Amino acid sequence: MENKIIIKPTSEADWLSLRTLDITSTEISALFGCSPYQTAFELWHRKKSGVIIQLKENERMFWGTRLEAAIAAGIAEEQGWTIRRMDEYIRQPELRMGASFDFAISDDGLLEIKNVDSLAYRDGWLVNGDDIEAPPHIELQVQHQLTVSGRAYAYIGALIGGNSLKLIRREPMPEIISAIRQKVAGFWKSIDDNIEPSPTFPQDTEAVIRLTQYAEPGKVIAGTDDLTVKAAEYRRLGDEIKERQELRDTLKAEILLVIGDAEKVKGEEYTISAGITGEADIAYHRAAFRNFKITWRKKNE
Repeated sequence: MENKIIIKPTSEADWLSLRTLDITSTEISALFGCSPYQTAFELWHRKKSGVIIQLKENERMFWGTRLEAAIAAGIAEEQGWTIRRMDEYIRQPELRMGASFDFAISDDGLLEIKNVDSLAYRDGWLVNGDDIEAPPHIELQVQHQLTVSGRAYAYIGALIGGNSLKLIRREPMPEIISAIRQKVAGFWKSIDDNIEPSPTFPQDTEAVIRLTQYAEPGKVIAGTDDLTVKAAEYRRLGDEIKERQELRDTLKAEILLVIGDAEKVKGEEYTISAGITGEADIAYHRAAFRNFKITWRKKNE
C-alpha cells in the first residue's frame, strides 16, 4: 500500500486547506458523475485554483452534525463496539487522495454516520429485504475511505426518519478501488496537463458564468453560425419571459384591485400577503460584474 500520512488538523481552516491537496471521500463521486454536490468540471476548477470552499451550515447540517455522536453512541451500545471519534485527516500523497472520517471501530473498522430523511431513504436507497445499498455517492465515499485508511471494513450507520437504524457492512471492493484510483490519477493528470473537462449543462451553468467574469478591453471577435443560433434562442426566451412577466404583473394588478387595502387574504388552498414593508436606507458596495446583453439590429438597418 502507498505511503500513508496521518495528520491532526489544528483548526477548521487547517482541515480545509489540507483538502485542497487531495481528492477527498466526499468529492470522489464527482469523478463518476454521481455527486449531488458538484460536477467534475466544477471540482476541476476548484482544485486547479486551490480555492478553499467553506460551505455555509444550513439547519439540516447543523442538526446532522450534532446528532452524529448520539447516533454513533447508540449503535456502539447496541452492537457492543468500542468506538472513538476520528479527528485525524489521512492522506496518501502519491495518489493525492485524502479523507476525513466519522468514527473508528476498535483498530480495524470505520463507522460512517448518516441521518437520513425517510423520503430520501425511500427514493434514493436500494432495498431488497435485508440487502441495502446506499446511494452511489455514499458507497463511493466509503470505498474511498477504506482505500485511504487501509482499514479492513466499514459500517454505514444510517438512522432513517429518526427512529429506524440500518447498519450496512462494507469491505474493500478491489474493482471499485481500482476504478477510484484510475479516476483520481486521470483527474490529477488533467490538472497537471491543464486539460479542462467539458462542462455539463445545465448542472454547470452557474460555474461557467462564475468562471467567465472577465472580458479583455477592446477585444472583438467575429460571430459564428453556432453563436447566431444560440443568440436567437436567447432572444426568443427573453421575449417569452417578458410576455409571461407582463401577464403575471397584470394578474397581480387584478388581484390588488379585488383585495383593496386588505393586508392578507386567506383562501382554502392559498394565502395572499400584501402588507407594507417599511422604508430603509441601505448602503452597500457593489462588486464589479460582467455585463451581458444581446442587441439585435432592426431589419431596415
